[in-house]
Amino acid sequence: MVNGKHFRNATMFFRVVLLTLAGSFIYAMISGIRNNYGIMLNPIIDNSGLSFTSVSFVLAVGQLVFGLVQPLFGIMAAKKGNVFALVCGIVLMLIGMILTPLSKSMFTLMLGLGVILPAGTGALSYGVIIGTITPKIPTTSVSTVSGIVNASTGIGNTTLSPIINSLIRTGGLMHGMLVLAVPTLLMLPISILMGKNPNKKQPSQATVVQAPQINIKDLFRKALRSKSYMYLMIGFFTCGFHMALITNHLPTQIQSFGFTPETTAYAFSIYGITTILGSVLSGSLCDKLKMKNVLGLFYGLRPITILFFLILPKTIVTVVLFTALFGFSGSSTVPPVSGIISRTFGAGSIATLFGFVFFIHQIGGFFGAWFGGVCFDVTGSYTTIWIFGVAFSAIASIVNFLIKETKRGEPPAKAV
Repeated sequence: MVNGKHFRNATMFFRVVLLTLAGSFIYAMISGIRNNYGIMLNPIIDNSGLSFTSVSFVLAVGQLVFGLVQPLFGIMAAKKGNVFALVCGIVLMLIGMILTPLSKSMFTLMLGLGVILPAGTGALSYGVIIGTITPKIPTTSVSTVSGIVNASTGIGNTTLSPIINSLIRTGGLMHGMLVLAVPTLLMLPISILMGKNPNKKQPSQATVVQAPQINIKDLFRKALRSKSYMYLMIGFFTCGFHMALITNHLPTQIQSFGFTPETTAYAFSIYGITTILGSVLSGSLCDKLKMKNVLGLFYGLRPITILFFLILPKTIVTVVLFTALFGFSGSSTVPPVSGIISRTFGAGSIATLFGFVFFIHQIGGFFGAWFGGVCFDVTGSYTTIWIFGVAFSAIASIVNFLIKETKRGEPPAKAV
């Protein structure tokens, strides 16, 4: 009897580890590609022959598409299954990656880099990945696994930043995209294996999250009546605004200070490392503190970080410190947001409602990516756009402290 219990516990542990590794690999790949558009920016401009502002607008549209498709693929995942949504995303990614270096006009670049590629990465969103994993693991593991999977975005940044820079500099944009297509193809069998249903018999020692059938219309009606969900959207708008500036324009800003592309790529590797640390810490803190307070603290770190960056001399120390602190506070907002959504509206709502709130994130990303390019073109500096970032992050910090959080163990609330 004891041996049987140990075997069941070992089986569950092995399943949790495999699902965590699978979800982390997929999320690391899509994050590593989309978070390094800034490193690709100048090569894309040279390859396409388009202006800085034009390519910035394409990237801004890509931010919007990335967010727009997430609730759509969340609905698709609820109706057709998560694996179907993931496979569709991988195919779209491959098409977009091949089309981007072939693009020599605004139309084709918009199609490949502005629509198809971000639609593919949007399908492989955090919400769909976590929505695939959480019904198969114990509730006691959800926060930790969510933090680890979210932290994999830092692994993707850290690993792919220097790799992408090296691939493009040695072989060109097409060479870089073709090499990246290989691990992207590997995501197909991993997605299929990740979506397989576990044995019907679950260990008696662990309660596993069950994802019930949900009514999409009622779910959205309930969420949009919730002040707390509105506060989450305000915060994620700010988060998207900042992340678009970081991923699309910070490499150009760093190089404008006189640093080499190699130095910029390694600075982004540090950004990736601190993203991992921040995400893991965030997931851990969500098990101990109120998640709204975790959110408010991480948002509150950002205006301080930006102000120091604007005031201090632009040396390698300040550049590294800025990227490190922003990485630490960047993706760390994801575990508490997904946790608040799960606790407030139920685990089955994560793919859909997180997808929608991430659409708001990408509206912020649209303005960050586009206006960042406009600001640099007009003034030769990003100072003005960062000042807006200070104001937005201060507001985000305040409103997230105001969230009314459902207590651990309580049933999902009707409205918050």
